[in-house]
Amino acid sequence: MPVAAVLGWPLAHTLSPRLHQAAYRAANLRGWRYLARPTPPEGLAAALQEVRAGALVGVNLTTPHKQAAVALLDTLEPPADALGAVNTVWRAEGPTGLVGANTDVPGALWALRRQLGLAGDGWDGGGPALLIGTGGVALAVALAWARLAEARRVSGLETCPLTVAGRSAERAARVAAHAGPGAMTIGWPETAGAVAAAAVMVQATTLTARGAPIPGQDRLRPGVRVLDLNYGPSSQGLVGAARRAAAAAAADGLGMLCAQAAEAVTRMTGVPADLAFTAMAAAVGLKAPVSR
Repeated sequence: MPVAAVLGWPLAHTLSPRLHQAAYRAANLRGWRYLARPTPPEGLAAALQEVRAGALVGVNLTTPHKQAAVALLDTLEPPADALGAVNTVWRAEGPTGLVGANTDVPGALWALRRQLGLAGDGWDGGGPALLIGTGGVALAVALAWARLAEARRVSGLETCPLTVAGRSAERAARVAAHAGPGAMTIGWPETAGAVAAAAVMVQATTLTARGAPIPGQDRLRPGVRVLDLNYGPSSQGLVGAARRAAAAAAADGLGMLCAQAAEAVTRMTGVPADLAFTAMAAAVGLKAPVSR
């Protein structure tokens, strides 16, 4: 019986089992199971060894494992190799061994395009644009922003540079290095002012997951476009504040979760990502836009 799992610490209210089981049902993969496996940092190597041994067909990784897992793998797919962060691991035959992928990048790109409406001329490319956070998912958002900017450039559309806010200047600089031309960083004390000025904002810290506000969220400007990569009832404070501020778009991380999970299912099972995404979106009640 094939078994896959999500590994994280802590791992209290993950939707990943519901999402993946929905994709398995849609693809008629009988007997497949997907588990939530709370895994502290010291247990990550042993859990990945289960994938290597075939006890698990693959795993998804969430906080705090996305960067720590890199040193334990044999092969990294682009762009995981450039980012040094993975969220999907499976075993390939032959010398390839344990393979790591970063499906957060296409997931973030889907959310930027579809949920924030940044893909076409419905957005004039004006900023400022702000990314709050310096972890593995922030790295993925930065690269997704660079890809968005390049696609818009090819289409003759403008895109503003991205500013990265974080508590660590070194980590913020590392994220900004992936965000395309003109990307810059600011320190944490400057975050509140940047939030109040932002025209586009992506929140990629754990603050709102704990029900805490981000600095400056009570001063959001009308027309702002806000994506909070946390999801669930306790993490709606920023999205609610954006809607009260007459945001042009405001979404939590449920859409990105579905989009990246669909890509992960494809890596582990071969199920087409479009089929997986449709099933996953239905399973968690993700509202339009739901097409990939």
